[in-house]
Amino acid sequence: MKLRRSTIYKLLVLLLIPLSLFLVRLYAANPTGWEKYYSLSFNKIIIQLLSLTFGVFPFSVFELLVALFAIFFVVYFFYSIYNAIKEGKKFYIVLGTYVLNIAVIAAILFTSFQVLWGLNYKRPQFGFNQGLVVTEYTTEELGELYSYLLTQAAKVREDLPVDENGIMQAYGDYRDIFSRAQLGYDQLTDEFYELEGNYGQAKPFYASELLNHTFITGMYSPFTAEPNVNVAIPDMYIPSTTCHEMAHQRGYGFEDQCNFIAYITSIAHPDSDFQYSGYLLGIAYVSNALAASDFDLLIQINQDVMTDEIRADLDYGNAFWDQYRGQIQEAADNVNNTFLQANGVKSGTQSYGQVVDLLLAYYDKYFG
Repeated sequence: MKLRRSTIYKLLVLLLIPLSLFLVRLYAANPTGWEKYYSLSFNKIIIQLLSLTFGVFPFSVFELLVALFAIFFVVYFFYSIYNAIKEGKKFYIVLGTYVLNIAVIAAILFTSFQVLWGLNYKRPQFGFNQGLVVTEYTTEELGELYSYLLTQAAKVREDLPVDENGIMQAYGDYRDIFSRAQLGYDQLTDEFYELEGNYGQAKPFYASELLNHTFITGMYSPFTAEPNVNVAIPDMYIPSTTCHEMAHQRGYGFEDQCNFIAYITSIAHPDSDFQYSGYLLGIAYVSNALAASDFDLLIQINQDVMTDEIRADLDYGNAFWDQYRGQIQEAADNVNNTFLQANGVKSGTQSYGQVVDLLLAYYDKYFG
């Protein structure tokens, strides 16, 4: 049977997948060189162009595209089934065409993802160029870091406005937070030159309330270079979440590294609501690590150092997320875990906790 020219072209498009995987292997073989010529040059220029272009829209273009793609795939699926039944003897030909077309779309999306951003999963660890060395740490050092974070958080918490229940409030709404977020990055570009650049602001998710059920607080779109933030979460989380998604925009894929970047850019920010959000981010991960290492020490430090105001904020945050726990959240976590592992994060969502190693290294170099 002779293949149509269009079918041959589609089969050739599928070759983009092995080509993309080959590029991934090349980056992994020479991460320093690829970071210099790809991540910090070609890719950085592309991301900034995409970011500024789509940044003119007040809404998330990525969110709109996801909705349109979902509608398209559902309609195309039923349309193809209808045509397959209608054609009768050509049932398998029509079905095969559908499968091939979906494979072509997947190949184009996968290749676009890798070229536009995904290759950055192989770049050197953030802080490598500044001599930030991650080593093993002791429980005592972990406890010292935890006490430091609580002490610093308590200081900046004093200046923050609160609601009628005494819970921390940010200076302004999420739009104001998005407009101020760059200030934290500006404070660090002399030391961490990888963070500099001219990018578009973060965007709010229209479906933020629905995302609470999945525990998704933000998502970066490599196709539109938009940092997207769930704005239906408590104020205490929005500044550091914004900085986290902006870290992805700077070409970093690993969640632990983006959490670390969110921490340092938040605490370096001139405004105390960002600083406090950054310290709470650090407190969350360090407390979990300390609980696994020495739970009694965690309890002791909480009793001695944690203020009532911080405890009230943390209790409020925990209660907020408790109301959304369920099967949807578990399913979303499984999807996210699979995505991370597919991009070389072997520990999946557990990599989120590895930010503690970076925090300890940073504390040891700059504050130890």
